[in-house]
Amino acid sequence: MNKKTEQQNKINNCMYAMAFKQSVGSTFTYSELREKSGMVCSTNDQREVGRRFAYWIKHTPGLPFKIVGKKNGSLLYKKTGPNPMRHKSNWKGGNN
Repeated sequence: MNKKTEQQNKINNCMYAMAFKQSVGSTFTYSELREKSGMVCSTNDQREVGRRFAYWIKHTPGLPFKIVGKKNGSLLYKKTGPNPMRHKSNWKGGNN
């Protein structure tokens, strides 16, 4: 198994955050997210993080994303709902 570099982990976490910031119903590719983030890294790191991002979308149940097709050879993702970990109520208990 290939050891992930710290740079790859940073970019990966940034891509997750950028994906959750998309509005519900919007479509995007990994490349569009990377360009919006402004992060610069090597081509190999970009490829590896792109693979990890696609795997995350495909294999994590309960995510508000789905793959809807391809755009210019890249997978096209759609945000289908809000972040499931953001609750409007105070989940720690107590009165709101």
